[in-house]
Amino acid sequence: MARPLRQLAYRHRWFYDSVTALSSLAVGGPHRLRSLGAEWLVQYLPQGAKVLDLCCGSGEAAAPLLVAGFDVSGLDISARALDLAKSRYPKLKLVQGLAEKPPLQPGTFDAVQLSLALHEFSAPERWAVLEAAKKLLLPGGLLLIVDLHPASPVLLPLQNLFCALFETETATDFLALSLGETLCDQGWQVERKQLLAGGALQRLLCKEQPANL
Repeated sequence: MARPLRQLAYRHRWFYDSVTALSSLAVGGPHRLRSLGAEWLVQYLPQGAKVLDLCCGSGEAAAPLLVAGFDVSGLDISARALDLAKSRYPKLKLVQGLAEKPPLQPGTFDAVQLSLALHEFSAPERWAVLEAAKKLLLPGGLLLIVDLHPASPVLLPLQNLFCALFETETATDFLALSLGETLCDQGWQVERKQLLAGGALQRLLCKEQPANL
């Protein structure tokens, strides 16, 4: 069940932006939060590489990928969010559809980004999204995930309060996972992992496991 303040944030952009600004202070603010995927992908991919921002929303985390010189597509189920993304980032190629069943050609992208999206899905949906991402990647392609992680003891009460006010049960379920281990179980190889914001965020770079593993 969605929290009342979450619904308020989605109805009123000023409130959403205020919550994002406050919750992202520990990682350096909203711009840094939205640039976490691009920060790593520019180290591995050439300019012009095809990158998909899966569950792109209104395009904030896709924008730094455009600035980095990538050929960026964004997929989301919300027509309203895509309209906003189109008005803000005209160079972003937008597709409406389910992340679990994206209407895109398999083997198309050099990288897929999931920025603060996986925790929004139930467990079966979550793994369907990851399997869809795997099919969309070219051989050797990269999966970049930025998402929640159990915070350090100092910040854990604040994280619990935030989840109680703004998140759904899917976020609580997600925080109980060891995401790296679960990705490995599903056929991914975690190449790089970093904890940020007092452990409250995790950033992972993954590839599909070789067939002999």
